[in-house]
Amino acid sequence: MPTRNLPCNLDDAWSIVFDHYDPADEGRREALLALGNGYFVTRAAAPEAKADDIHYPGIYRAGLYNRLESHLEVESVQEESLVNLPNWLPLTFRIEGGDWFSVDQVEILSYRQTLDLRQGVLHREIQFCDRQGRQTRLHEQRLVSMKQPHLAGLQIELTAENWSGNIEIRSALDGQVENNNVSRYDPYHDQHLVPAIAEPLEPEGIWLMMRTSQSDIDITLAARTRVSIDDQVAELERTLDQEAAYMAERIQAQVEQGRAIAIEKIAALYTSRDLAISNGAEAAREAIQFAPNFNDLLDAHQRAWQQLWMRCDLDIAPVEYLCAMRLHIFQLLQTVSLHTADIDAGVPARGWHGENYRGHIFWDETFVLSFLSWRFPAAARSILLYRYRRLDAARYLARKYGYQGALFPWRSASTGREETPLYQFNPLSGRWMPDHTHLQHHINAIVAHNVWLYYNITRDTEFLCEYGAELLVEIARFWASIATYNPECDRYEIHHVVGPDEYHTAYPHADTPGINNNTYTNLMAAWTLCHVQKLFDLLPYSRRNELWHTLQLSQDELDHWDGVSRKMQVIFNQDGTLSQYEGFEQLQEFDLQQFEQQNDDQRVDWVIEAQGKDINQYKVAKQADVAMLFFLLSDAEVSDLLERLGYEFGRSQMQQTLKCHFQYTAHQSSLSNLVYAGALATFDIEKSWQLFDQVSFTDLSPEANTGTEVGIHLGAMAGTLHILQHCYLGLEIENGKICLNPCFPNQLERFCLNLHHRQHDLQIKKVGTELNIAAAPTNPNTVQIFYQGEPVKLQPGDLKTFQLRQADASG
Repeated sequence: MPTRNLPCNLDDAWSIVFDHYDPADEGRREALLALGNGYFVTRAAAPEAKADDIHYPGIYRAGLYNRLESHLEVESVQEESLVNLPNWLPLTFRIEGGDWFSVDQVEILSYRQTLDLRQGVLHREIQFCDRQGRQTRLHEQRLVSMKQPHLAGLQIELTAENWSGNIEIRSALDGQVENNNVSRYDPYHDQHLVPAIAEPLEPEGIWLMMRTSQSDIDITLAARTRVSIDDQVAELERTLDQEAAYMAERIQAQVEQGRAIAIEKIAALYTSRDLAISNGAEAAREAIQFAPNFNDLLDAHQRAWQQLWMRCDLDIAPVEYLCAMRLHIFQLLQTVSLHTADIDAGVPARGWHGENYRGHIFWDETFVLSFLSWRFPAAARSILLYRYRRLDAARYLARKYGYQGALFPWRSASTGREETPLYQFNPLSGRWMPDHTHLQHHINAIVAHNVWLYYNITRDTEFLCEYGAELLVEIARFWASIATYNPECDRYEIHHVVGPDEYHTAYPHADTPGINNNTYTNLMAAWTLCHVQKLFDLLPYSRRNELWHTLQLSQDELDHWDGVSRKMQVIFNQDGTLSQYEGFEQLQEFDLQQFEQQNDDQRVDWVIEAQGKDINQYKVAKQADVAMLFFLLSDAEVSDLLERLGYEFGRSQMQQTLKCHFQYTAHQSSLSNLVYAGALATFDIEKSWQLFDQVSFTDLSPEANTGTEVGIHLGAMAGTLHILQHCYLGLEIENGKICLNPCFPNQLERFCLNLHHRQHDLQIKKVGTELNIAAAPTNPNTVQIFYQGEPVKLQPGDLKTFQLRQADASG
């Protein structure tokens, strides 16, 4: 195992710790240590900091976007972005009228920053000396309440170690913010907020309201700042500072040597889109009026996190992986929690932790849902409802392309319109490159697969009847309409699309974008058409009748779907492996190893374009493409699907396919190694573990250099949990039954998780070469599972032990 410089506290695996201040790494830490609750997220910027080359205080509310028009060299474009909201953090101080405190302007004697994953609290401890030789100790605690989702707070305790005197405290709400977290977006407009109101609160506090310039959403912050001396709230002199989009209060206090002074700031965030309010400004003001003090807010917040961990915690060894997985669970729950269930928001690729990809929604929900559906079905359901609410927009997009049914956009935000930009800027060449990745129509298959996955785990029949069925039918209708019949081969084909690879968006020298018969797209289209047939068997007759009438279905249409699902074209190479798409094998060979030696971490497509060449000419993939089949589906499902299509395809061909495709994949996405780690689990467990190891520390390792400063890699984080649960443990639901087909790597010394399934609680634990499955004594009755295909019944309180098969490194 490679040695890593990880900031994990391996004594308890509950803490991420940085024991020194590093300005060059501050951006990554701000995202990695961000705090949130599913409603909003606050980056871990220092409260005294403003956005500059080191710091970026970002505040983001789930699903809050605004659209701006920018005039680029190539054309005028409209871009919808996740909005950086007014900053509630600003809190600083100065001693005897000196400089305002900044961690960048003092001599740091000691420094420690700790994210407590168990409690959901960020700590910062600094001992510093200012230019006058005054030595001070600072301890900050910060939280974004998991109990009261509109509230956040921080507390700073200052101890004067060698001085006494006056201290002036400045606490502010700052609306003078822009969206400038991502440097490559510099050519675009970034001012999303316009000021509305800033006023003092009675009897204490300040408030600020801003409004988004296009989506016309009011955002209100209110804050209350109190100072305590000797554990007693002090009545101190206050003055106000006010500018456009900025409100601050200054507080004067006296500090004695060796004594501590505590400053607490409680903030409330509301928007005009929130539920159960008259208006956001009134709600924020009232929230601050009735808000508890910091310690009481902290206590309720910690109890809420304790409840979450009771449902979500797992245990694995080696311990560094336990720390990483807990961080992944922590960040997943800060992005999608029970507070998200009533918010119309999808799953952003980088969490609500930064502005990369403008906070857009891609397909990352598929890496999140398997973990959430077992533990928080309401939150998982809300992710699917985000898609359902945009079904009409998807229908419109399908019609725009000349197809039937519904076509979901590759990138979406608030409305469900296609948000994929038509150009991307290449910083190596200084040119704008056409972007055709909006042709990734395979997003439709992900939506369909997620509906099916969620239903299988939860058996939420109400969701399937009211929402899921309509989604599946309209997606099936799209696939049947985009598939064209080729009489020469008596097969249906799908043309002019882009696969998950993303580098190949056209044929070399072609006048029109898109490639034909992408294997992943075609097979997942066939999978969808197969499963929509099963759908009607699950629905009550009355609901089937309603759908039949409302969607104007006919038996002829269903028969056509069945025919397409049995005659979809799949392209094979001469050696019997699956090709990425029709014509891929005829492309020029590309020496990926030599490229990486010469160009470090540069993007392949940028380097190729800067050389005046076309990436479409070369046999190199950005990320996993065909392998995605084996991540989503078991090898048995893939085999059955191809057999239905009339193709013979065994395990040896599957293994060879994955090996072949892996060799020409550049893995220039955090999801690429993740997908291969999952896909290879039953074929090459050693290789799977190597890739899992890399993905586990994508954000945590300072050596990874993966752009975490502009947002965590949420899909990769959640995907590691999926691999542990579904690929290594082999947990699946088939026909309502729990199935376990474990395939653990030898390096995973211990693995334990708790599952709740239909009123039954189970603990599944791997220790050494044994797997123990225990049914809780409180279970209402017997639960039946299938272990390696054999039925096993567990009475309440039963414990069954199984001998694990030795992992075969070659599959």
